[in-house]
Amino acid sequence: MQEELDAIGQECSKKDEENENFSSRLKEVEEERGRLQRAASLHQSQAEKYKLLSEEATRKSEGLQQKLSMLEKELENLKRAQKQAVATQSTTDIRLNRALEEAEKYKMELNKLKQINKMHIESAKMLSFTEEEFIKALEWGNP
Repeated sequence: MQEELDAIGQECSKKDEENENFSSRLKEVEEERGRLQRAASLHQSQAEKYKLLSEEATRKSEGLQQKLSMLEKELENLKRAQKQAVATQSTTDIRLNRALEEAEKYKMELNKLKQINKMHIESAKMLSFTEEEFIKALEWGNP
């Protein structure tokens, strides 16, 4: 009887030790899950931020593209006027140079915005891929 009681006592001790180990492991897993959820939330907010920045850059790019088109049309009109009016050539040259400078500025700014937009899209894709991997990892850990 005493041997059975001792065996049961040892088994209870083992079970208590196992429970403590499981509780400790559960706490670690929950902390890791919390950390991963915070990281996923951060990645999601960054992805949304980059998406908004990308949309804003796209809107600016479209506006600049319209301005560029208008300036290019104006440039063409100025070139025609230059051929027609030799007497006012000096005035026309000044306007033409200004239009060319503005067109170049808009082209440079448009190129910069396109590069920024490309970076934002690539960042958003990378963050999206990372989030997908994270979700797969969570699903793998919880069958």
